[in-house]
Amino acid sequence: MDNKLPHYSRERLLGEGGMGKVYLAQDNQLQRSVAIKELNYQPKDDGINHALQEARLLARVNHANIIQIYNVHDEGDHISLVMEYFKSKTLTQFQQETYCTLIQKLDLLQQFSAGLDAAHKNGVIHCDLKPSNILVNDQGLLKITDFGIALIAHNEINNDQAEKGDDELADSSEGVQYGSLLYMSPEQIQKNSLDYRSDIFSFGIVAYQLMVGSHPFGRGSATDVATRICQNSPEHAKNLMLNAPSALTDLLMEMLIQPLEQRTLTASAIEHRLKHIRTALMQAEISEQATMPLGELPLSVGPAVSDFTQAIQPTENLPTPWFRQNNIVITSMTLLCLAAIALYWFNKSQAVETKQVVILKPTLSDSSLMAPMQQNLVTSAVEDALRQAVINTKSMYLISQREVNAITKEYPDDLRKLKQATGASDIISTELECDNNRCKVSFSRLVANPNNSDMLKVKSEKNWLAPIDKFNVIFSTSQTQFASLFPENTKVNQSDLVQRPIDEADYRAYIALYSEIKGQGNYNLDSLIKLETLLTRSPYLYAAYALYRDTALDLYSDSKNKTYFQKLDVLLRNSPPEYRYSAFEAIDRFWLASDMGDKQAAELQVTEAKKRGADDLTILALEAFMYFSSGHYKEAAESYADAFKLRPSTTLLNNIAFSYWRMGDLVKAEKTLNAILAIVSNNYNARQLQAHVWLLQGKLDLAISAYEKIVIRTNSSRDLTNLSLAYTLNKQYQKSLEFALKSFNKDPRNPFNLLNLADIEIILGDKNSAMSRYQQVVDILIGKSEVKHLINLAQAYSQLNQANLAIDAINKALALAPENGEVSYASAIVYSLLKEEASAIFYAKKALKNNVGIVWFNLPWFNSLCAENEFQQLMEKNANVERCSN
Repeated sequence: MDNKLPHYSRERLLGEGGMGKVYLAQDNQLQRSVAIKELNYQPKDDGINHALQEARLLARVNHANIIQIYNVHDEGDHISLVMEYFKSKTLTQFQQETYCTLIQKLDLLQQFSAGLDAAHKNGVIHCDLKPSNILVNDQGLLKITDFGIALIAHNEINNDQAEKGDDELADSSEGVQYGSLLYMSPEQIQKNSLDYRSDIFSFGIVAYQLMVGSHPFGRGSATDVATRICQNSPEHAKNLMLNAPSALTDLLMEMLIQPLEQRTLTASAIEHRLKHIRTALMQAEISEQATMPLGELPLSVGPAVSDFTQAIQPTENLPTPWFRQNNIVITSMTLLCLAAIALYWFNKSQAVETKQVVILKPTLSDSSLMAPMQQNLVTSAVEDALRQAVINTKSMYLISQREVNAITKEYPDDLRKLKQATGASDIISTELECDNNRCKVSFSRLVANPNNSDMLKVKSEKNWLAPIDKFNVIFSTSQTQFASLFPENTKVNQSDLVQRPIDEADYRAYIALYSEIKGQGNYNLDSLIKLETLLTRSPYLYAAYALYRDTALDLYSDSKNKTYFQKLDVLLRNSPPEYRYSAFEAIDRFWLASDMGDKQAAELQVTEAKKRGADDLTILALEAFMYFSSGHYKEAAESYADAFKLRPSTTLLNNIAFSYWRMGDLVKAEKTLNAILAIVSNNYNARQLQAHVWLLQGKLDLAISAYEKIVIRTNSSRDLTNLSLAYTLNKQYQKSLEFALKSFNKDPRNPFNLLNLADIEIILGDKNSAMSRYQQVVDILIGKSEVKHLINLAQAYSQLNQANLAIDAINKALALAPENGEVSYASAIVYSLLKEEASAIFYAKKALKNNVGIVWFNLPWFNSLCAENEFQQLMEKNANVERCSN
C-alpha cells in the first residue's frame, strides 16, 4: 500500500468494478486481513462530502449479514474504504457450484432480508442489490456488500443527468454507476424518487432467480429486460416450483408488485415470513424421518450385527425403569408398536422391487412398407421413449446398450443368456409392423420364470397403434404403454424432472440426431452444433443432454481438443433449473470432470448425485470408476463387488477381475474370469484378460494360442503387442518383431507399442533405432501419473541410463501399487539395468511371489544378475536352472 495508507500492506487485487478496485491488505496495527476499496476519481466539489457522509453512515450499520466498513480515508483526490475481508463467493458463483436444498435457499434469503432490514432501519437504501453484490462463504454465511451508490433515506437521487446504458445507469458527468438494469425496480428505471421499497423489488428479483432458477422477466439484453420490468408481470412462481409451499411462491410474487404504492412489504416482514416457511419445512422433514418403517430399524446394536455398530455400554446410576412409572404409558406404547408393525407390513406389501431393465432395439416386421429413413426415425423414437422412461423411474436401473450389444453380438437370439450375463430382472422387446401411415406397436415384458429362474416368461404385453408422422405422440404414448407393463409400480416415469411440452419439429430433429449418433455411430462437430442449437431452442428436451455429453466427450477423446469440455460446461450451466439441479446433471458433470482429469471435482459430483437421489447402483459404479482411474484398485474391486450384489452381471465381474489384475492378484483375477466364461464362453474382454494373466504367469503356449485367436478377431494394437511379447519370451524374435511392427504401424504414438518395439530391436542389435524409440516413450509419458504409464516410463529411462529419473518413476509406481507383480517386475528391470543388483534381486523375488512367471527373467535385461549367487539360487528354486548355465 502507498504511504497514504501507512498502516496497511496491500497484498493482491481481489476485484475491479465501475466504482473502483478492491485489494486484499493486512492491517499492520491490528494484525488482521482487510479489504480496501479504492474508489475511482471523485469530483472536488460538495459531492465528495456527500460520498463521505454515506460511507460514514454505513460504517455505523453493524450487522452480521452486511460487510462491515472499518474506516474511511479521504486523500483529497480519491476515497479509500477499509472493509471487513470476507473469504467467499458471489451468490451467482455459489449457486453455480453448490447444490442447495429448498431449506438452504430459504436460509440464505432469511440472512439476506435480515441484513437489508438492518440497513433500512439505519436509513440506508442499497439501490444496487444483485447476485454479484451478495457474498456467501463455504459455511453458508451471507453478507451484503457494495453499498457504493447507496442513498440516505431522506435524500433523493438526482436522475436528471443520468442516462441509460445497455446494462447500467450512469451519471454522464461523473461516470458513477447507479446500478444494474437487470435488477432495478420500475421506479429506478424510470428515474423516479426512491425509497426502501425499491430495494424490496430488487430483493424479489434475486430471490425469484435463486428459487426458480431463472430471471422473473426472462432473458435478452438489459434494455429489453428493463422494459419488461416496467411493463410485464412475471410468471407466477407456483407454476415453476410445483412442490414448493404456496406461502413461499406468494411471497416471491408480492415482492415483485410493480406499482410502488401497492408494494407494502418490508425487509423485516419478509424475514419473519421466511423464518416461518423454513421452520414449517424443517418440521415436515423431521416428521417424515420419525415415521421410518419398523423394518428399517436395526434389530440389534450388539457388535455381532455389524462392524459399524457399537455395543451399548453399562451405565451407572440408572433411573427407575420406564415401565414402572406409568401403566398408561405401557398401554399407549403397546398400541403404538402394534400400529408401527401394521404400518411396516403394509409398506412391505406395497414396496416396489428395484428392476434391472434391458431395452432391446425395436424390430420391424418384414412386411413394413416404410422408407428406410422413416423406419430408423420411428424405431429410434420408440427406443428412446422406453429408455427415458426407465431412466426417469427411481426404482429402475437401465442396463447400458453397449453391455447389451456385447452379449447379443455373441448370442443374437438367446435372451436367456442375455438375462444371465446382464443380471436383468426385466427385458422389454418391441415389434413394429408399419405401413406409410401408422405402426402397430407390440411391447413384451419378459421376466424370470418363478419355477426356473434361468427360463423367461412373458409377464405382460401391450399392443397399440402409432401415427408415424407425429413423433411427440409416439414418444408420449410409448411411455404410457410402457408404464402399463408394470401395474405393480404406480410411479413409472415419474422422476424429479417435470415434463414440459416439446415442439414436434424439435423432437423430430432430436430423434434424427439420436438415430444418427446412437443408431449409426456417426458423430462429428456438425452433430454437436445441431444438438447445441436444438437445446438452446428447446432446453426442456432433457434426453438430449446426455446425448450431447456423450458426443462432446467422444469428440474430445478423438481430438484431445479441450474446447469440447468448455462447450459441455456452458451447455450444462445454461440448462433449466429442473435439469441443472438433478442427479442427471451431476452425472454429466462427473464424466466431464473425469475426462478433464479433475479427480476432486469428480468426487464432488458423486456426492451431489447422492444428494439428488441417484440410485445406489449408479453411485457404486461412479465410485468404482473413480477408484480405478486413480489407481486405488483394491477399493475399486470392493465397490464393483458391492454393485455386483445389486446386479450380478458379467460386465461387473469383468471390472472386478480387471481390478484384481491391476492389484497384481492373478489368482483372484483368474478365478473371476472363469466365473465369467462359465456364463458366456465367448466373452471377448474376459478372453483378452485371461490371455494377459497367462502371459504374465509365463504360460506361453496358452497365451500365444489365445492372442492368435484374439488378433484375428480384433487386430487391435494392444493385442498385437502382447502377442509380440509372448513370442519374445518364447525366443521367437523375428515373429516378435513382425507383430511389434504391425502394432506400431497401427498406433505409432502408443508408448506401450513403442517400448515393446524398442526392446525387441535391442535384442536384435538395432541399438540406434531402439534408443530413439525409448526417448519417444519418455516424451509421451513424462508427467503421467497412472501406474501403467509410470512403469513404462521407468523402463525407458533405465534403458537410456537416466538412473535418477528411472528410480523416481518406479518409486511413484510402487507407492500406488506396492503389491502389483508387474510393478515389482518393472522395478527388477530398472535396478538390473542400473547395475544395482541387490535391489534388482529383491524385486525379482517379490515379482515371483506375486505370480509373475519365471520365464520373464530369461530376457537379457537380467543377464548381469547371473554373476550373483542369490539370483542363481532364485532361478534354481523356481525350476529355471538353465537361465544362468551358459
